[in-house]
Amino acid sequence: MKIIEITKQKTYYAIRTTEGDFELDGELLRKYQLMEGMEFDGETMEELHRKSRFRRAYRRACYLLDERDYSYCMMYQKLMKTYQDRELCRSVMEQLVQCGSINDRRYAARLAEYLVETKRFGIFRARQEMLRRGLDKNLIEESLAPFEETAEENIPEVLEKKYGRILTDPKDWKAREKAVAGMARLGYNYRAVKDAIEDYFAEFEEEE
Repeated sequence: MKIIEITKQKTYYAIRTTEGDFELDGELLRKYQLMEGMEFDGETMEELHRKSRFRRAYRRACYLLDERDYSYCMMYQKLMKTYQDRELCRSVMEQLVQCGSINDRRYAARLAEYLVETKRFGIFRARQEMLRRGLDKNLIEESLAPFEETAEENIPEVLEKKYGRILTDPKDWKAREKAVAGMARLGYNYRAVKDAIEDYFAEFEEEE
């Protein structure tokens, strides 16, 4: 094949040839001393193209992981959105898993802790958030199990913080319903929230 044009892009060089278009990173371009007008082996160019694409995608993944943690599913979708190449993205993901950069078990454990202890979500909401990130259902249940008691213990504090201003009258059933609905959206058990409201008013009356 003959190289017709070499154009510098943001993160690679676009190579236009008589047999199609290719992408190469600067290191490979310089290593093979590619220039416009020169003849070059087609199979070698295709191999360099694949290697360059892999390097770009892998560097992109590492950059994203420097900013935050990702589940396998989330990172794969992120790469697919940019590169739209299943084989390429699966190869990158395989490398990320092998080197430990992507680990769903570790990610799920950290996420469960964050959702329950920091965000103060109930187990139901935490489960939904973890499913949305593409985690395996069994892994989710395993990761949330150590935090079930914590989530239950969070109810009185979350209830008072978010709805204490409206829970001032034990006979205000609309306020109660609003609090129950709001706590349900946070993922807390309906019955447990109703019991917590009863305890809240019992303590409220004792203080008075």
